[in-house]
Amino acid sequence: MSESVIPSDAWSLLSPQLTDSRRARMLSTVAQRTRHVRLIVQDVHQPHNVSACIRSAEGFGIQNIDVVTLHSKFNASSVAKGVDEWVDITKHQTIDQCIDSLHKQGYIVAAAFPHGKALSLDELPVDRPIAVAFGNEHAGLDASWRDKSDVCFTIPMFGIVESLNISVSAAITMHSLISRVRRELPKDLYELSPGEQEALLNKWICRQISSWPQQLPRLRADRSSNPR
Repeated sequence: MSESVIPSDAWSLLSPQLTDSRRARMLSTVAQRTRHVRLIVQDVHQPHNVSACIRSAEGFGIQNIDVVTLHSKFNASSVAKGVDEWVDITKHQTIDQCIDSLHKQGYIVAAAFPHGKALSLDELPVDRPIAVAFGNEHAGLDASWRDKSDVCFTIPMFGIVESLNISVSAAITMHSLISRVRRELPKDLYELSPGEQEALLNKWICRQISSWPQQLPRLRADRSSNPR
């Protein structure tokens, strides 16, 4: 759904059709949404791993997810069915395209890429918007992320096993960053503005009620004929 066609009055007109509890849940959720932290995944092959990453992002209040497809295809409706209605997924065909887009939006790009100069997860900066990138289950991130990212990082581990499943790594990282953001930053730096919250509610309600194009003209007419 193109954001340019999402009506600005969709939430106000359509939300009365929701149950009170559903409406309250959506209002509570949007109030805690953030774009300060976002997730990038590259060529994750296993659908259940992609789904787990996206579900974790949504569960931690992260609104934006970037998917880089160098060698594999991605279909949000098949791998993230249900949760894709609540997050914004942007697809990129190249690493440069992804990083350039995020830099233009003011993000630091941090790649989960182990090497001698990599920071520990808890050393990543959160005073600026940050996007964290993870690679697939076998090869990890493409090697070019190392030089193109602003910083690389690793998750400290203390056992014999040297790596974690991508969905586990992503969840640990997102939880750590979100916890630090909420603890260390004032709310106005990471929460959505009232206007952004309203726009997101309009988008969500249109995704929930597929007949909105037919309903809204009638509801607007009813409102005009019966002004409060």
